[in-house]
Amino acid sequence: MTKRREKKLEYSESASPVLSLSSSPALSSESDGDDRSDISSQDSQFMRERDEIASQWTCSEESLFNALSPVFQQNACSLATVLNSKTCRQVFEYSKYCGSSVGQDDTSPQAARKKQKKKKTKGTSLSAHKKTFQKRFQKVLKKAQENHGNLVGSFVPCDHPGKPCDPCCSCVRGGHFCEKFCNCSRDCSNRFTGCKCKASCRTQMCPCFVAVRECDPDLCSTCGAGEDMTEKCSSCKNVCIQRRQGKHMLLAPSDVAGWGIFVKEACNKNDFLSEYCGEVISQEEADRRGKVYDKYKCSFLFNLTQDYVVDATRKGNKIRFANHSVSPNCFARVMMVNGDHRIGIFAKRNIEAGEELFFDYRYGPTEALKFVSIEREREFL
Repeated sequence: MTKRREKKLEYSESASPVLSLSSSPALSSESDGDDRSDISSQDSQFMRERDEIASQWTCSEESLFNALSPVFQQNACSLATVLNSKTCRQVFEYSKYCGSSVGQDDTSPQAARKKQKKKKTKGTSLSAHKKTFQKRFQKVLKKAQENHGNLVGSFVPCDHPGKPCDPCCSCVRGGHFCEKFCNCSRDCSNRFTGCKCKASCRTQMCPCFVAVRECDPDLCSTCGAGEDMTEKCSSCKNVCIQRRQGKHMLLAPSDVAGWGIFVKEACNKNDFLSEYCGEVISQEEADRRGKVYDKYKCSFLFNLTQDYVVDATRKGNKIRFANHSVSPNCFARVMMVNGDHRIGIFAKRNIEAGEELFFDYRYGPTEALKFVSIEREREFL
């Protein structure tokens, strides 16, 4: 018992000087000064390395890097392949010191200190996620209602790094969301963030479907849009145009006028049939060509946006032979597909195998009398 008490006394006596040394204000101030000097030296070294690396990049390369880094995320070599002027190591070093992180997290001293200071709980509550989703969904729904039935402007990615998207932004002016190609902040309020669906994305609960756009493989990560692009089958059913999941079409003489297009297999309502392809021309060129086509009473012009028209006269696919009808069995829809406007033809009702396809050309009264007189005669008979 005596030896044990002696050990306790020795421990307490040896421990007390240590505590008194650490609590000395003079020594603590000296240690703080050493820490500050180390931090300042690290900052100066980091700034020198950053300036040296940034001097090797041009303004165009920096802008391209800022626009593409969110797309490629942690693949510096793929980004270097697109840039075609930098190596993988150069892209990695630039992302480490100057840009957003590609390949690893930010390792700067400032970021390390921020991580030490910000010791918040990981993630947000489920209610906060729901509120954010509801706000974004209401915004998508409102914009879709505003553009319903109207031709929208052409999409031009905005380019104002560090500035918010105000009414002067090209995306806001054109009535579009900011896409992954835009050079604005990643937390932009006008940026479309994709969907978080786990089903087919063909209901009004999917923000992509409501916004009349296909799911983006880079943004929609849970619905299956980013699955292997070489396979046509996907759990997401809102990627038909970009994956060319159309039906087999047959070309034959039409019962209405000229040639017609027939579907080989039976189709269900809202099934994707084909994409209306052709030459993309301006509205001015379409007006000039339209005068020539009117003389032959045969036109394959299709309005794409307020600025562009698709002309399938010289360059097109079989779906251009689908005739007009006031009671069609399919309909056309202009959709945003990975930043481009494209035209999809969908089944309006269940279609039997071998049935001819019709959709509404939306002719005016005078144009309808010119081009669809045969159909009107059949209706009266």
